[in-house]
Amino acid sequence: MIIMFVRHAESKNDKLTKFGKIQCKLAIKQKESIRFSKIYCSSSNRCLQTARYFQKKYKLSLDVCDTLKERELLENSKPQNEKEQEWYDNYMNPMYSCERPEGCKEYLSRNFFEFKKIINEHFDKNENVIIVAHSSTLYALYSYIHGLNKGEDLVWSRAGNCSKVYFEITSKV
Repeated sequence: MIIMFVRHAESKNDKLTKFGKIQCKLAIKQKESIRFSKIYCSSSNRCLQTARYFQKKYKLSLDVCDTLKERELLENSKPQNEKEQEWYDNYMNPMYSCERPEGCKEYLSRNFFEFKKIINEHFDKNENVIIVAHSSTLYALYSYIHGLNKGEDLVWSRAGNCSKVYFEITSKV
């Protein structure tokens, strides 16, 4: 099974920019030898807009997943108190739990739930899928497939706007 992860195209205020639309057009022009069966997409508008380009090209159904939404962040860009500082200090710590704003553990848990569901639905049928989401979803997917080392921060995997990253799934995780 192949998962093609696509990060949303360039956006401003959750809408694709003119350049973001060009990025989508360029991304879908690239030849693919892989056949896909479905597209899964974050519920954010910029991801939906990006996914529609791929949906049109591959003529696939689109499943909008609120569980693939971006991680909740603090309202302020700088910590205002000790609790907020603790959250910032543990931003990439997969063992850190916090309800509001969302801790890394909670963020990974909801993404892992969705990945497991997607893989279980398509693995035995040998179907390949596309996931259109955020860069933070990429590191969650990487962590899901390769596992987490207890006590270590996550490995941050970045992808440029509208770039594609392929994962080959050889067993149910």
